[in-house]
Amino acid sequence: MATEDERYRQSSQYRLWSFTRAGLQDLRATTNSLAKQQIAPRLTANPPPDFLTAEEEVRLVRFHTIELIQAAQFCELPTEVRSTAAVFFRRFYVTNSVMTYPPTELLKTSLFFGSKAEGYYIRLSRLSEKLSGTTSEQILAGEFLLCQGVRFAFDVRHPLRALDGAILELQQRLPNEQSRINKAHVRAREVLKFSALLTDVYFHYTPSQIMMAALQMVDRTLVDVLVPAPHSGTGDGAAGEMHKNIMHAIASCRVMLEEEPPERMANYWETPETIKAMKPLRKKLQRCRDPDRVDLVALQKARREQALNKEKKPAGPAEGEMFGEAISREVKRRKVDTADDVFGPPMPL
Repeated sequence: MATEDERYRQSSQYRLWSFTRAGLQDLRATTNSLAKQQIAPRLTANPPPDFLTAEEEVRLVRFHTIELIQAAQFCELPTEVRSTAAVFFRRFYVTNSVMTYPPTELLKTSLFFGSKAEGYYIRLSRLSEKLSGTTSEQILAGEFLLCQGVRFAFDVRHPLRALDGAILELQQRLPNEQSRINKAHVRAREVLKFSALLTDVYFHYTPSQIMMAALQMVDRTLVDVLVPAPHSGTGDGAAGEMHKNIMHAIASCRVMLEEEPPERMANYWETPETIKAMKPLRKKLQRCRDPDRVDLVALQKARREQALNKEKKPAGPAEGEMFGEAISREVKRRKVDTADDVFGPPMPL
């Protein structure tokens, strides 16, 4: 029987969306560089504006992720839906730039598509009514873009279920400390509902490691109960080394989670440092956005019309009449064989 670790390594989350820290940084830098190359010729400003750096893009994505979480809460979406939507949103902006596609629009699309991915039904019209000033067309305009951006990987493994299992295990091992365990459960869930979604832990760690790190943030000794050190004198050096590696991964994940403590959720926009940091970045984004892709509704309409015009183009000579049905069938076969990949061509920046 396959272990939980082996099953996770077969998931799209591990295969497509797990990176080393250096690898993720390089990918974001490449995305930022390509966006600048694509956008610069389309801007009319002289001299051209300063473009966002890759680090500034990360800060803006984090800021808009908080907006997404708050919008999900306002729309009364379940925790799993808001978590999946946030993961989709952050994945999209690893290989797409906020200068290319507007995050204020993609976060709405992420909420709707996150609901579908989690099997939670919400009427599109109801969601658009909840999101003030938003139409159903705006929500749907970025849906295919989002699907391509997340590489059609819709299965998101969250650490919340792992936490519930760990709490049951702790309740069995520590029957006299139910109050302490329940308190840790509530606090760890808050970490997973906020800190895990704002940081890069989903890109670097497994759901069980993220769960253990959150639990370690709120009650460190409970993790020692779940992952006890091997007894000394057993002579099993491999077990000791494995335990050391596990605890190192949990500790490094905890440090990343602590960058965004859940207490910040209530007053993120009210702190002077946030206002001071975000206001110039948002102004900078306004000056260097891609003018051809700022309106996703118009972009979708233009692409749809382009596709329709291709279909209406007059055909060439009637090959079937000139050379027989066999050649006509061969032409059709060649067209199918040379078609784009089933997932479509990569989206231009």
